[in-house]
Amino acid sequence: MQCKTIPRPWTFWLLVVQCVLLAITPLLIVAYRLEFLRLNLGFLGVAALIMTVAILGVFALLVWIFATMFKRAHLKPGSGWATILALFPLAISLSIVGGGGFSMAPIHDISTDTQNPPLFLSAVIERKQTDNSLEYNFKSLPAQQQKAYPDIAPLTLTMSPEAAFAKAHKLIEDNGWTLTGESHKNGHLEAVYQSLIFAFKDDIVIRIRPASGGSIIDMRSSSRVGISDLGANAKRIRTFLQALAR
Repeated sequence: MQCKTIPRPWTFWLLVVQCVLLAITPLLIVAYRLEFLRLNLGFLGVAALIMTVAILGVFALLVWIFATMFKRAHLKPGSGWATILALFPLAISLSIVGGGGFSMAPIHDISTDTQNPPLFLSAVIERKQTDNSLEYNFKSLPAQQQKAYPDIAPLTLTMSPEAAFAKAHKLIEDNGWTLTGESHKNGHLEAVYQSLIFAFKDDIVIRIRPASGGSIIDMRSSSRVGISDLGANAKRIRTFLQALAR
């Protein structure tokens, strides 16, 4: 007795293509972290794969609607699962970047003091030639930052510079940042933040100076790669200074 093979609907292969694309995504991330791929190939490659999966998901949704309206039941399982599958990479991307991250200003060097920003010392040694420059762009950055993040400003505390230094040092440790430089005498702290997935690194410098009856804190956070930081550096400064003020 010969078994009859039931052909799969073409929507099943739509789901297969999505699965293959999603399987390639972590391989690109690993290749980038092992420095087999440059940033533009690794990051943009992942973005292109996620976008393709999303487009296929929209197409699958239209097919599912068509199958529902015109009673093409054999098309519904594949298109339905393809639609659901497309939601996962989009949800992960939005959870990492945030809803408004993609509309942020195209800047990656944020400072509470745009006229006399804290200077990096350790980061100058650690950065590669291909990384973003640490030279502050006085011509355009102050105006761009003021427009995008008008709340970013120095923090004035009633505690002594010594107490502020100790608290800032502890906050760096609590945040899991890598401390790369410190000078208690000069009120200088430097650290590096590394992102989880792509291992992007942002350099952070904190300057603590005595003020009347207390201390004044300035902070600068600068991304090593990319044009826009998607608001990450401003958020980091804002969160850190709020914790320091408590």
